[in-house]
Amino acid sequence: MSNTQDALDQFINVELGQPVMAEAKFLAKQIAEEMGEHALAVLFYGSCLRTGDGAGLMDFYVLTDGAEGYGSGAVSRFAHTLVPPLVRYAKNEFDGKPIHAKVAVITLERFAELAQHKAFDISIWARFAQPTALVFARDKTVQARVHNAIRKAIITGINWAVYFGPDEGTAGAFWCALFRATYAAELRIENQSRADQIIALAPQRYDELFLPALAAAGYSPKSTGQNTFRLSDRNKRRLALKLKWLGCQITSKTVNLLRIFKGAVTFEGRADYVAWKLERQTGVTLELTPWQRDHPLLASPQILFQMWRKGAFANRH
Repeated sequence: MSNTQDALDQFINVELGQPVMAEAKFLAKQIAEEMGEHALAVLFYGSCLRTGDGAGLMDFYVLTDGAEGYGSGAVSRFAHTLVPPLVRYAKNEFDGKPIHAKVAVITLERFAELAQHKAFDISIWARFAQPTALVFARDKTVQARVHNAIRKAIITGINWAVYFGPDEGTAGAFWCALFRATYAAELRIENQSRADQIIALAPQRYDELFLPALAAAGYSPKSTGQNTFRLSDRNKRRLALKLKWLGCQITSKTVNLLRIFKGAVTFEGRADYVAWKLERQTGVTLELTPWQRDHPLLASPQILFQMWRKGAFANRH
């Protein structure tokens, strides 16, 4: 982060430092302590941050200093380095009530790489262009690196929002167009209404972020009144972006699938885990045979065919 901050930097400073509920602070601290010297930062994001629901399934990203943060096993480290993140669940009690979270672990270096516009896997920048709180950071240097990664994610997001957005519209219309596209580009059960809900939960946040993000990305929007904007320079790279987005769709769905099968190897339950994850993300129910459960990797062609036949790879608009 440079010494001279612009409006986007100021926005990120406030958002990363926002107060979060006590349950999230407690669990984030526990997660960081368990990972010891490998944990550089813990980010809190997702629906529980937006709603303040401490009883729901909280979402954390732990950023580490290297692949050792993925665990002690060489095979596990290799798998999660190749297809990050490592995903696990954390549970505890707070004030006598159970709290739990989904915890994703990734190196800070890889996190920053996937936040950039050149990344074909959209999983990081699409999530972290949304509200995020930095609950733990080892030091000021780490804090600055996280800030820069979040800045990259937002700039990547606004570039695609300009591409997918209307010729003229409100800030919310541009952001909604972006998240509809990202939801369709991944293996997800949610449809475009989920993207609209993301904006509806924090409309002021996206209004306030819109112009600073555009300025940081090099756009000069023209106000057309009533909080609507037109971007005269949005068509300069549309063909290149169209081809790039096709690559993003293919890459993101492929990586999503690889993450599911990686989970089948690194989690207990293996094939049943694959079936559960697919049903959760695509709405497709797989009927697995005993042989497929015992040999999930050998059975993967059969499982892929069954997924295709049931429409798991269809776009969800």
